[in-house]
Amino acid sequence: MFRSLRFLRGPAALASLAVLAVACGGGGDDTSSGTAGGPSGDPIKIAAISGLSGGVSTNPEYASGADAAVKAINARGGIKGRPLELTHCDNHQNATDSAKCYRDILADKDIVAIAGGSDNYHDATATQIEAAKLPIIGQFPVSKFDLTNPLSFNVNGAVVVGFHGLTQDVVASGAKKVGLVTLDIPTADVIRKSVGDVLSKAGVEIVNNVRIAPSTADLSAPAQQVTQDNPDAVIWLTFAAQTSVAVKALRSTGYKKTVAFAGSAFNRADIEAMGAGGPLTVGLVFPPAWDTSTTFGKQFNEDMKAYSPDGKIDELSLGSWLGVQLFAQLAATLPTIDRASVLAGLQKMPNVDTGGLTPPISFADKSPLPYASVYNPAYSVVHVTDGKADWDGNLYEFGTAKVIEPGA
Repeated sequence: MFRSLRFLRGPAALASLAVLAVACGGGGDDTSSGTAGGPSGDPIKIAAISGLSGGVSTNPEYASGADAAVKAINARGGIKGRPLELTHCDNHQNATDSAKCYRDILADKDIVAIAGGSDNYHDATATQIEAAKLPIIGQFPVSKFDLTNPLSFNVNGAVVVGFHGLTQDVVASGAKKVGLVTLDIPTADVIRKSVGDVLSKAGVEIVNNVRIAPSTADLSAPAQQVTQDNPDAVIWLTFAAQTSVAVKALRSTGYKKTVAFAGSAFNRADIEAMGAGGPLTVGLVFPPAWDTSTTFGKQFNEDMKAYSPDGKIDELSLGSWLGVQLFAQLAATLPTIDRASVLAGLQKMPNVDTGGLTPPISFADKSPLPYASVYNPAYSVVHVTDGKADWDGNLYEFGTAKVIEPGA
């Protein structure tokens, strides 16, 4: 069962940290339940806020992943026999519309949590979220609120773990000199620091440090700049919409060495197509979304095929699907389901079932990371050689790069 909140598009999209890794994207306005004759009674209501349109690019997989989870849960009987209802709200990739989403959602006291999707502007709405004590589950954390606020419960390390891990893998490849491309906006400072710290510690020199405007469409000039003197690798961390263009531009300069980037907005076919002209290192947080070797990886792919067959199989849809699953997992244990009980339940949740997508997770214990609200210290890396994507099956630990065993 789905609803959508509609409102006018706000001013020009504001750049934010989240879209350094991905550019958010869309969903529909359909309202449906799981199956005829399925769960009945008062719905259990959650909401998801994402950039479903507008901005530099769109990624409808945020919505399709969450929708697949809701439809699958309802098809299997709902939560304690009650249907799960998800409200999508489009922030159009700007803070004004994000604030409007939160005003509408917080006004509906029956909405008990945010789960699925990902909003980039929680710092601006933190006071309202805190006043309502609305828990936020399974986002792609990017803001200070996401990383540290006790109302935030994240099993995706996004840029703080994934970009760090991607850079660790570049170091492990033996690179001594790298070129780096980031967006020329203040929120990219944390990325430059994270990447720079890893490289500096390893004695790897950034020989070309290039910054581009978020609106840059022709990437031939920055591609020429970052490949000067033929660095051992190029780390390109800008909008997802710019990444495939960037890879082509880099190869057109004659650069044949490794290009490293965040892969959350790309499916396997996308990655392999980009890797036809030279090796790629693709950073992720979970196992690749197309992998079915884990319990939840298999279930996610089956749910997407059954309920969002046109949806993209990438880390964005997987993360959104997982956020809804985590909510449902908790709600099934609660005698009363409201904001207060959901928050209290999350705070006491010792065994978070992520179906093998992460190491063992406990929301009841202190985060193992220097980010209080991010509970997953793992990242993964896909390498592409001659147009073929390969994942070694391992999750690696933030900071140490040691292999971590997944949870059951």
